Amino acid sequence: MKRRSFIKKGALGTITLGTLGCSALRTKYKLEQKLPDLSDLSFEVTMPKPSGGTMPYGEIGSTGIKVSKFAFGSHISQSLLTYEKERQVMIREAYELGINFFDIYEKRWNIFQYEPMGRHLSPFIKDVVISIFMDPYDGRTVEQEFERALKLLGRDYIDMVRTQAFSPEDSYWNHWEILFKLKEKGYIRAVGMPLHFTEEIPKTLALYETYPFDYVIFPYNFYHNVIWDGRRGVNFDPMVKKLREKGVGIIVMKPMGSDHLIRSFINATEKLDETGEISFGSAALKYIFNSGLNPDTTLNGMYTLDHVYENIAVYFNPLMTPEEEKLLEKLRKRTKVVENYLLPEHYKFLRQWAPDYNGDLNGNILT
Repeated sequence: MKRRSFIKKGALGTITLGTLGCSALRTKYKLEQKLPDLSDLSFEVTMPKPSGGTMPYGEIGSTGIKVSKFAFGSHISQSLLTYEKERQVMIREAYELGINFFDIYEKRWNIFQYEPMGRHLSPFIKDVVISIFMDPYDGRTVEQEFERALKLLGRDYIDMVRTQAFSPEDSYWNHWEILFKLKEKGYIRAVGMPLHFTEEIPKTLALYETYPFDYVIFPYNFYHNVIWDGRRGVNFDPMVKKLREKGVGIIVMKPMGSDHLIRSFINATEKLDETGEISFGSAALKYIFNSGLNPDTTLNGMYTLDHVYENIAVYFNPLMTPEEEKLLEKLRKRTKVVENYLLPEHYKFLRQWAPDYNGDLNGNILT
């Protein structure tokens, strides 16, 4: 089964890449910024359960926090949370196979995960690493929102909490002082910083001198990786090198692009895969392993148990095949044409992390 093929073809609107050139696409095809219709979701398990054992853990920077190489990401549709039984099975299986890092979102993008994730994780809540983004709402202060998270998640502390502010003019600037005080008191183990724009790289390095955060999170995948030499990603210098020298943890997100792009990747894979056997998801995750970046962990949204099994299987078989490399190369060239149509405004930032390339849907350079 190819990655995320649980969604019926056409679930993202009329995305049919075919062999048409760029001009034909613009005039004859309507590309919709539409997320998958979860009414088509299938929880049928078609992937074999990984037989390599459980994933060993590695440390997030110098925090002492040990986590699995893949983490249970939080960027999912709110409607997915209504599948209570299926989610509970997924989370239990992920934990038993070695995934111990769970990122949990609340309020942002209208996703409310504290309460349901607290219930699903309750049998082993003391044994997992919990990560949240601090975004108070309904008039609550940072302290009140943090206390609410503790209560709903059933914890005495939160392992990892992140916020984003670069200067006193930013609305979340006061979060830094509060979060570091909570860390001093033992309520937080690590404070982190997400990046969303390339111009935030120097700002992030400068911020460390004022608030020495413990980890960073930024987009990184086979396409959105800033430094791309035409074949593969190279080491993410200078930011990663400088931060690693300070003991800062490196976490990547968007390992498959985004939900708004994945459907187009799947459609393209079905047309470009000459073997008929390549999984886009496996190829995309293998890219992370072979890119040279070597992040401490990767945040990856998972919708079904098949996704859990597939992600963990990649850990035990990370070598990229020539066919997978060839497929990702073709997908890079096609993605540059369609991403502007498919990405909604709040994901437009991803384009800054992509290479400069002009090509058509067949991977031919446009002059």
